[in-house]
Amino acid sequence: MAHMHDDVEWLDSELEDSPSSNDDISSMFSSSPNAKGPASRGVRWPEDNQRRAPAVSSAESVDVEDVEGDMSSFYGTQFAPKPEAGGSYRLPAKSVGQQRFQDMPVGLVADHGVAAKRVLIRRIHQESMTQLSMGCQAVLVRGASGSYYVYHLEITSDYYKQKWVVCKRYSEFYRLRKRLLARLAVHKKQRGCSVCGAVRDQLKDVGFPRRIVMFKDPSSLVGRRTAGLEEFIVALCEYLAAEQEVEVCSEITATRFLVKEFLQFPIDHERQHVLSIRQLKYVDPRDVHVDSDSCPICLCEWAELDGNRLVLSPCGHFFHEHCINEWYRTRFDCPICRTVSGEEDNNTGYY
Repeated sequence: MAHMHDDVEWLDSELEDSPSSNDDISSMFSSSPNAKGPASRGVRWPEDNQRRAPAVSSAESVDVEDVEGDMSSFYGTQFAPKPEAGGSYRLPAKSVGQQRFQDMPVGLVADHGVAAKRVLIRRIHQESMTQLSMGCQAVLVRGASGSYYVYHLEITSDYYKQKWVVCKRYSEFYRLRKRLLARLAVHKKQRGCSVCGAVRDQLKDVGFPRRIVMFKDPSSLVGRRTAGLEEFIVALCEYLAAEQEVEVCSEITATRFLVKEFLQFPIDHERQHVLSIRQLKYVDPRDVHVDSDSCPICLCEWAELDGNRLVLSPCGHFFHEHCINEWYRTRFDCPICRTVSGEEDNNTGYY
């Protein structure tokens, strides 16, 4: 997985090209309607012998500029750049925030933050399922073949601050439960997975409403199913997101994804959240010079990390790990430059 930590390649320039000194840009300006006389026909430009020499010489570096005025008037007497041979001045070096991502003078942590990313991503998958509130109600639908009930499951994600409604029939909930129990039982038998066995036993004990009930009032049956289906989904999310004593097996991960698809969970949003975390670089605060005094999100000074990790975004800005993770719950643009994270990722593996 060494390729996952290679430096990100950026374009040679992220700025728009400005017109050169030889370009005729007079057509870009129109004459003022209030001007009088010949000048109203357009902007008058100086003749060739009156043109001013370009500020940047093509023979020198792009960072070398011939300044005609007094440099101390802009930078101050103490910090004014000293003239070099030929009377030219060299501009001050770029700050840390202006440098490119691969040029940042940072010292990465020992394992490049892989262990920290795994812990954080696992917590994202777990908390996104536990921080759900649900409400179920039955809606009678009258169709050409007859009337039937559809159960509307109103789901609110406190983690991602989103809300949506899932419309399913009872038979779809029944097939989901049957499929999950069968998958967990097979994995427990073939691999001897104790985690799958424990989750299966917990799901089996949940009071799922019966499929066929004889001699029951239809309204009473619908009421029992409404309460039972809501209880089943809530318990299912809690069991699949619970902390396990051992490492979660691949079957639990696949089952969790299957349930999220059934509930129409914002999977694309969560995937971009995970990719944004994977693109962060964990740095050692002792080996880095930060050009700001505090975190741009929480405004706490860097010296007050208090267990927080210092991370560097792909666009070259420093944040607390906790702060940028909270930010990525609802949006993926950088708080400083608005660069969107998590859109491109060359890594195919998952932590």
